[in-house]
Amino acid sequence: MSARATARRSRTLRLAAAALSATAALTLTACGGGGDDAGSTSDKAGPADTASPAKDEEAAAEATDGQSGSAAGSSDKGKSAAPGVCASGTVKVEVKTVSSPVNHLLLVATNTSKSACTAHGYPFLRFDQDQATTPVIDKSRPQAPVTLAPGESAYAGIVTSAADGSGGTGRKAKKLAVSFQGPGDGSSVGDKVEAPLPGGSVHVDDQAQGTYWQSSQAAALKW
Repeated sequence: MSARATARRSRTLRLAAAALSATAALTLTACGGGGDDAGSTSDKAGPADTASPAKDEEAAAEATDGQSGSAAGSSDKGKSAAPGVCASGTVKVEVKTVSSPVNHLLLVATNTSKSACTAHGYPFLRFDQDQATTPVIDKSRPQAPVTLAPGESAYAGIVTSAADGSGGTGRKAKKLAVSFQGPGDGSSVGDKVEAPLPGGSVHVDDQAQGTYWQSSQAAALKW
């Protein structure tokens, strides 16, 4: 082969090699770019796709818990009492007759535990199967909740009926259920307590009401 033919062939081979190199580079770039785009799309879509159901399930669980809490709060058992709160299991509840004032009863809650407890707010009172609790006398609110050392008692007055007959004909109640309040929220805590009525029954009318917990009998029967 002549020198000119050899040079021409060598040049052709170099051009072919360069073309192949350029094609390979473009192919790698395209593949790399497509891979990055696909990876970015996958990275962005993946967490969103997996997070959405989880958030939905979490929201559903929170909604269920909220409904359960409401149901528990409105039940007879109420919420569990925190340590230091007077409730069923830590106090003994009694209803006593009084000679004065007329149409009154005295509710006594005695701390039977070995630790101090606080009687918050006022007792929730329900006669027989009443759907609503007996109204409270707002003016009887003390300056602070009553805290009881072991063996001490808190008192609440119960006005069973209006002395002037303004409460209507009334009825004979045979049962009284008492529930305790928790601190601040006004919800009942612990189980309700069945407090036997003196003589087994009492006359109540539409003016029946109770007081806040007091530290003395005199304060409870003032209203």
